[in-house]
Amino acid sequence: MCRTCLIVPVVALLLGACKPAAPAATDDSAAAAEAIKAADAAWEKAVSSKDTTASLAAVESGGAVLGPNSPAAATPEAIKGMFATFWAMPAISIHWTAAKVEAAKSGELGYSMGSYQLSWNDAKGKPMSDKGKYVTVWRKQADGSWKVVYDIFNSDQPATGM
Repeated sequence: MCRTCLIVPVVALLLGACKPAAPAATDDSAAAAEAIKAADAAWEKAVSSKDTTASLAAVESGGAVLGPNSPAAATPEAIKGMFATFWAMPAISIHWTAAKVEAAKSGELGYSMGSYQLSWNDAKGKPMSDKGKYVTVWRKQADGSWKVVYDIFNSDQPATGM
């Protein structure tokens, strides 16, 4: 075998090994988590103040809200209807707080989870209340804002009749 035939592949292999390493992926999770926490708080403010425009704007066009004891609201019209029904309850009040927020290293997807407190008056005017938990999946949009992909919440209280 010729000497050149051995040297050329070895040199090519060594030159390939000398290429600079690809830069390490940037970890954008901390900044993303802070942005998600702020988006979660802004959505809570919109929903608790019955701001239809801001409440709907917080959810992606293909997003869904999965409330208890009802079908998933998976279109903007269904989500708007869900909010309208919810806000029509007498003396309705809802507040939630994120207890944990995390994001992917890419900074493009994350979640918030926490607890909510809800109060309203029943049909006879009797004050009622509920408390529970939620998980919301958030996605970073092209403009840098964060929107809800999926939101699910449910009560900590036993179901009626159980």
